[in-house]
Amino acid sequence: MQAKVIISQDLSGVGQVSMGVALPLIAALGHDPLPLPTALLSAHTGFANNTYFDLSAQMAEILTHWESLELDPQAILLGYLGKNALKVWQTWLPQFNDVPLVVIDPVMGDHGKLYRGFDDAYVQAMRALITHATVITPNPTEAQLLLGDELNAEPLTMKAARSLGTRLAQRFGVQVVLTGVTLVNDRVGVIVVDGDDLKWWQTQRLSGHYFGTGDIFAAVLCGALLRGLTLGQASEIAVHFESRAIISTLAMKADPKFGVAYTTEIPWLLEMISKLL
Repeated sequence: MQAKVIISQDLSGVGQVSMGVALPLIAALGHDPLPLPTALLSAHTGFANNTYFDLSAQMAEILTHWESLELDPQAILLGYLGKNALKVWQTWLPQFNDVPLVVIDPVMGDHGKLYRGFDDAYVQAMRALITHATVITPNPTEAQLLLGDELNAEPLTMKAARSLGTRLAQRFGVQVVLTGVTLVNDRVGVIVVDGDDLKWWQTQRLSGHYFGTGDIFAAVLCGALLRGLTLGQASEIAVHFESRAIISTLAMKADPKFGVAYTTEIPWLLEMISKLL
């Protein structure tokens, strides 16, 4: 039986990010995506002068209709929300407390800075929202914001990264996958905190900026967990899938501004998951 997955984040017409990557990945992993877009953009915000149309006013009506359909979703995946959509989910997410898996990517900032248009009130609201999550997938900047730490974009030691992930899990009572950790050894790390279980991986740090990688990671993680993998297994698969997608993009000489060439790696992803089941 296919798992029904509510996916709520923005949808960009140009650029492989957010809803644009979550829908095909969740479907490819054998699940039934239920898209609930928070906004429609002409292109993601890496492109200048993009349009932005807020869809949050429709979200409550859609969710109310879905209730009447008795869909029984098995998972919820939340990505970039924005102020208005976050308010909707503050009301609705507690009503889904019987959903077995809630994955929240608390998209708020990166590289030691809060994203433009967000403020302390948004951070406080996100702190409240993630208490309803099963798993959260922040980057180090978002972890610092959630904890109220001073923002710092400097590379971390593995010890400092493990401490950041552990403190986050203990404070909010959730499983944590700390992503995109720039390490002092010029590699990129991922820290997984699942109760008393602590795991971590390092991969090659590739030059350049690649849009949508966090969205890809969260979608693969969610889909793999629904297939029956452990948090550690799902995180490791997602790490290597993301890395392979970036390498494929470089090999194709594709413009990373449009997102990474992840579709070429989907056969590998399905094969690896099948081997672990």
